[in-house]
Amino acid sequence: MPYNVPLPRRFAKAGWRVKVFDAEGPEVPHVTIRFKAIGWWRVSLRDGMFLVPGGSWNDIPSPVKAAIEDHWEQLQEYWDRENPQNPVSSAENEEDK
Repeated sequence: MPYNVPLPRRFAKAGWRVKVFDAEGPEVPHVTIRFKAIGWWRVSLRDGMFLVPGGSWNDIPSPVKAAIEDHWEQLQEYWDRENPQNPVSSAENEEDK
């Protein structure tokens, strides 16, 4: 079951969802932001940058962004628990080698 970021009721009812899905495998650790079936964005849990296909924080309503920021550590911890072969910190470990 994915980790769902609790959003303000107005935005959840409007169709916004923020999740870290289980067993993502070798992908860059990320959180997925969805708005209905209209749009989706993936944000790296390592550096907060948008992954392909792109996007920017300007595309995301401020309250949704604030909810993500408020749960950033929980999102990283959940990713690490569900994807121990590809933890958020693994990019840092590669740089140390």
